[in-house]
Amino acid sequence: MKPLSFSLSLLLLVLSGHTHAQVSALSPSLPSSTLLGHYRIGVPQNTTTVLIFPSAIKPVDRGSRDVLAQKQPGVDNVLKLKAAKKDFPETNLHVFTADGRIYAFDIAYSDTLAATYDLRNLQVLRATSDSSLPLRYSDQALDAATLDRYVRHLQSPGSGGHGPTACYALMRLRLQHVALGGPLIFFRFQLANFSNLDYSLDFVRLYIRDRQKAKRTSVQEQEVTPVYQDSTDVIAGGATRTYIVAVPAFTLAGGKEFIVEVHEKNGGRSLLLRIRNYSLLSAEKL
Repeated sequence: MKPLSFSLSLLLLVLSGHTHAQVSALSPSLPSSTLLGHYRIGVPQNTTTVLIFPSAIKPVDRGSRDVLAQKQPGVDNVLKLKAAKKDFPETNLHVFTADGRIYAFDIAYSDTLAATYDLRNLQVLRATSDSSLPLRYSDQALDAATLDRYVRHLQSPGSGGHGPTACYALMRLRLQHVALGGPLIFFRFQLANFSNLDYSLDFVRLYIRDRQKAKRTSVQEQEVTPVYQDSTDVIAGGATRTYIVAVPAFTLAGGKEFIVEVHEKNGGRSLLLRIRNYSLLSAEKL
């Protein structure tokens, strides 16, 4: 290296260190009064931990995909947690509610039975000033008779085609049809069991997330709560079942995808289906 180049490099290094020291000196640590208390929860794999909140759940931010989080369909203030695998590294969870509160949890794996926590009895919480949502949902209602007519139409043989598919362990989840009925968007799925073992359906989770996430970043997801979903419990070995879900109509912003997760009770045959915006925009009108 030439003497001039070496001198310039040394000068830049000294100035950089001096600037960093100045910034550190001018940037005090946040006071302890700003800290939000975290609550520790153990989450098992084969049983479900239930959290009951005093207000409707809005976004849920998981530190890791090792923790499964799903809002209870039809109940907007109940969140169900389960471990996606045994002995996952400790992580965190933040739940934002409609009353402007943030609930922070440290989540660890546990082999003990799950518990149910009623957070309506919890007093020490900090509020936020912004509880707005990035999603545009319609709050209009659909009468029961019309809803039933739409569901029966989608259950009829021949309705639907072949859309995105997820396969794992001789199980297949396929999107067959997307339709619009009033303020709702309907999804018709096909669940096929190609094994001889019955598939006991534990729960179906719906949410919106970014298509691409940088490694080691938190996973922020927007839960989508069904207005209607079929009550399918078991798909017998060698059988195929139709599964219909209706949610408030929405579209996806750029870089987002709609995720459908199907989980087996006391088993590992979980399926994850990704749905893009073009599937929503091609919905048939009922």
